Amino acid sequence: MSSSAPKSIPARIFDVLSGFGLATALLLILMVLTWLATLEQGHHGLHATLQKYFDHRSWVVFPDAVLLSDKFAGEDKRLPPLPGGFWVCALLVLNLTLGGVIRMRKGVRTIGVLIAHFGIILMIVAGGVAHFKEERGLMMLSEVENPILPTTSDYAQSLTDTSVEVIEVKDAKPVGAVNFIKDAYYTDLDGDKSRTIRLPKLPFDLELKGYIQNAKPMSVDKMAPEHPEQIVDGWFLTPGGKNKDTERDTPGLYARVLSRDGKQGDWFLLSVPEPDTFKPRLPFTVHADGRDFAVRMEKQVWPVPFKVRLLDARTKNYPNTTKPQFFESDIMRIEDGRESKVFIEMNQPMRYGGMTLYQHTMMNGGPSQGGSATVSGFEVVKNPSDQWPKISIYIAGFGLCLHFLLKLWNFLARGKGASASKAS
Repeated sequence: MSSSAPKSIPARIFDVLSGFGLATALLLILMVLTWLATLEQGHHGLHATLQKYFDHRSWVVFPDAVLLSDKFAGEDKRLPPLPGGFWVCALLVLNLTLGGVIRMRKGVRTIGVLIAHFGIILMIVAGGVAHFKEERGLMMLSEVENPILPTTSDYAQSLTDTSVEVIEVKDAKPVGAVNFIKDAYYTDLDGDKSRTIRLPKLPFDLELKGYIQNAKPMSVDKMAPEHPEQIVDGWFLTPGGKNKDTERDTPGLYARVLSRDGKQGDWFLLSVPEPDTFKPRLPFTVHADGRDFAVRMEKQVWPVPFKVRLLDARTKNYPNTTKPQFFESDIMRIEDGRESKVFIEMNQPMRYGGMTLYQHTMMNGGPSQGGSATVSGFEVVKNPSDQWPKISIYIAGFGLCLHFLLKLWNFLARGKGASASKAS
């Protein structure tokens, strides 16, 4: 009889984290999460569902009971909890690295599987990089210059993220840089919660409170407040219904100015403009230290490293339906004085300068334009790992093909050896 020394605790932990059993369990959980999220997005929309199931802040996920029956729609009924998808993927990367790369026997026979594991790890890591670094915005352009939409633009507005903007104004024109307060500082301020935002470069600070994800300014003359909402000059913010498409939400909140001498201004309303109007709300004007400032709430804006001019927008629906058969646009990309004509359509984006422009939406003009499409919307995506999934598929595919070819070669070689021994 022989006895071996018991494994140390670190060795046991390594065995569990690199084991095939853990990999199988994680893949099963990930399959269930993906299935439930696919079903739930039909009720709550894509963006909200992804935030719920695969956000890094979601350690535990409670699937909605509406997946069992529509009678639970709108009710706060939950199914048993599951681990958050982000952390399941993170643990799967650790498992593949320890078991599929470090622990695996290295040699000619396993080189294909090793390469395939590298490809799978790269694919999951690409999703993590996109989760933290990806930015998505909308660029709306018109064929004809008008007061609402430009023909040429070099910026995009976020689909979901908002910010409070403060800028100095002189002679009705902006002066200096815009001061941005990102939504991470106020999205948790529901009800009477408030927070003071320090603005050291300005002669005042701002106090924010009462954030509503989908708010609508309402006059007390049209509707009486259902709850003791803050009323400002006869107006208040009333919560709207949940939108399946989160980008159609119009967030709002209350704000007031805090002067450096300790004086508190009156509360005022801030809210994002209604979607499809593209018409900004009038800002709130602040007079402090002999200077004028404009305060407003908008979707976050981020620059594009080149200009885009819309030349022609075209759309066509299937016969006797409103379902689009195609959206397509001719644009002019302008960079450092150089102009390049580019064609963009659905499933054929433009990739350039670290940006990807997808054909997102199309709007028809009025009778003066004959009802044809004159406005085109492009979803602008800034994602450093944009091409990583494609590369990972190539790597994993190459590794699996190499593995199968080596197996076939060994099989044929053994067959020839057996035939030679029988003949002798």
